[in-house]
Amino acid sequence: MSPAKLGQHWLIDKRVCGQIADSTGLNPNTTCIEIGGGKGALTKFLLPLCRRLIIYEIDSNWAAHQRKFLPQWLEKSGAKTEHEVRELDALKIVWTRESLGLEKKEHVVVTGNLPYYITSPLLLRLAYSYLDIDRALFLIQREVARRIAASPGDTDYSRLTVSLGAFFKSRMLFNVPPDAFKPRPKVMSTLIELEPYPKPRVDPDIVSLFEFTAQVSFHMRRKKLRNNLIKGFPSIAPAKIDEILSVLGIQPNARAQEIDVETFVRLSGMLKV
Repeated sequence: MSPAKLGQHWLIDKRVCGQIADSTGLNPNTTCIEIGGGKGALTKFLLPLCRRLIIYEIDSNWAAHQRKFLPQWLEKSGAKTEHEVRELDALKIVWTRESLGLEKKEHVVVTGNLPYYITSPLLLRLAYSYLDIDRALFLIQREVARRIAASPGDTDYSRLTVSLGAFFKSRMLFNVPPDAFKPRPKVMSTLIELEPYPKPRVDPDIVSLFEFTAQVSFHMRRKKLRNNLIKGFPSIAPAKIDEILSVLGIQPNARAQEIDVETFVRLSGMLKV
């Protein structure tokens, strides 16, 4: 299967690569984790900026390419960055310091030009890992970036907005046109920054319930939140759900896209049975 069919479009514009690298805020005390090193277009710009660079690459040919040329790129930059290529599907990364081989207080920035098909699952896995990172910056489809950064009441406000919004403050930094990639995608891309809150809004003991609540609430967007919850939580009496919504100040005719993240967190906690 071709890269394009998998949603992989190689970033080839050096100016954009430089902009992304500058946006990461990397410094000589930081470890950078790059998702999908590929041909190394972005890797070359990240390499001299950090203390350590860990690259995850699923394709064995591109992993070999990275291992072969990393020493040359490093020599050309004049840096002495530690570097390592790990041949692994990004969706199989275990986001813990132990599994990643990180020290307890090692500062970490995660970045990469993400294939379209892994964007949502990878970001959710990163969020629900509770891994303490400095920030994450990903080049993704603009429409997905809009969903992540949306506010309550926006058309783009979605389950993904709520799920990630419990962990990160998101900010769309800049758009990248199709001609910056090869093969050329049909859509605009956006670099989005995810900055972790000092403390996640949702506790680990209810995170599964929180995600289920968000999933149920947005399952039928045109339906009232109340109706979605009644269907999604059949073991809870409708009268009890009405009571919970009332306590939270949620109107009976409200829809999921009108409810802010903090209220969703409280809602999921009250639905615990």
